[in-house]
Amino acid sequence: MPGFEEHPFVRALDDTIAALTLMRENGIKTLPVEPAVWAAFAAPSPAQALPRVPPPTQTARPAPPGVPGDTPEARQAAMDALRESIAACRGCVHACERSRLVGQGPVFNPRVAVVNGAELSGDTPVALGSRLEGEAGALLDKMLAAIGLARPMLYLTAAMKCPVDKRPANEALRVCAAFLRRELTLVNPGAIVLLGPVAARALHPAGVAATGKVGQWNLLGHIPTITLHHPMRLLMAGPGLADPLKRENWAVLQALRARLRQPV
Repeated sequence: MPGFEEHPFVRALDDTIAALTLMRENGIKTLPVEPAVWAAFAAPSPAQALPRVPPPTQTARPAPPGVPGDTPEARQAAMDALRESIAACRGCVHACERSRLVGQGPVFNPRVAVVNGAELSGDTPVALGSRLEGEAGALLDKMLAAIGLARPMLYLTAAMKCPVDKRPANEALRVCAAFLRRELTLVNPGAIVLLGPVAARALHPAGVAATGKVGQWNLLGHIPTITLHHPMRLLMAGPGLADPLKRENWAVLQALRARLRQPV
């Protein structure tokens, strides 16, 4: 069986990288692209495809299950116990001394919970963006402010409870996902926004949502969840490709706003 390096796709990718590197070293910064090809990349998704699933209906906001009496004291005790469990976890290769065990913001009954994906360690622009710092954090604030959501109204947490150096292993994501589901059930937000495929896969490991498709409604218990493109993806896409992604996000944000306006 040929090695990984001999796989046709890997060889083709290596050849492409070598060709692009050569062009850059020779001062070639642009390439002609047929209009039809560019249109296929830049075309927005059909409006009727967003959201892809109607938002779940909800007439009341039940108390989180598994908290006897659902008193503030009981919920705080349950959250403290969850923090201790996360702090003690050494269940995967990413286990670390965590600086943030659970989320930031209103702990119980926030308007919306926002779930980030895997946060990279380090201080590179990509790592900072993965942690929603700098431009990525400002873009997230702008996106949510457009539908009347400000940071003090949000509970912000991450799917992975440890920073990582690369894409998290599936087993690691499963370990953290169990903590994440318990955390969000205790927090009991009005809705959950999942930023990108890692967050979507953590909360919904099976089905369409596992691909991280934007506009995909699902439920965590009684809590509706919906997926958005991660702000860092928009920043890295460049002006031509970012515009369609932004239009998709805006359609999803409008659907979220409509959902939040429903009586609870």
